[in-house]
Amino acid sequence: MDVRFLPQTEFDNVHFYRAVTLLILLAMAAFTLIKLFSGVVALLSALPLCLLLLGARFAIEWRRVSKAEPAFIDKGELVLCGKDSHRQVALEKISSVRSRHSLFMVRRYRSWSEHLAFVEFTLDNGEQVSTLAESRVLELPAASGTLAAVEAAILAAKVKRQASEPGATRGDR
Repeated sequence: MDVRFLPQTEFDNVHFYRAVTLLILLAMAAFTLIKLFSGVVALLSALPLCLLLLGARFAIEWRRVSKAEPAFIDKGELVLCGKDSHRQVALEKISSVRSRHSLFMVRRYRSWSEHLAFVEFTLDNGEQVSTLAESRVLELPAASGTLAAVEAAILAAKVKRQASEPGATRGDR
């Protein structure tokens, strides 16, 4: 099973580079404001609008990273090990899994190949939990190897539960 969720140490790197990226975006915003007030750049030009879009996307990703927790799969359970809690969710209680690309959140600035994807699990009760996984830049869907491995593990857990239930129907022998 090729599940490549990020461990806690890599989460710490993501949080560090998230702060560095915030400082870079704030510096860009400050320089843009200086140029706006000096009259060099118009308010409705491409630069301020592009910076506004980048800021909005960064805010969305900041929120997603804040909700994500380090996770791993062990013995038919998704184990979420956040700083404040430790939680185990049976794989058969997960109704869906999806992944989304990250534009700003990285583990290192040096590498174009080490990007992140947000992996979101929707539980049977409607609750959503999320973690981060390794992904390539133009991989569709994001973190496709991890996504396929997790979906296979969930399917195997559901089949195992179905087979172990009393009164489960078995095919003709």
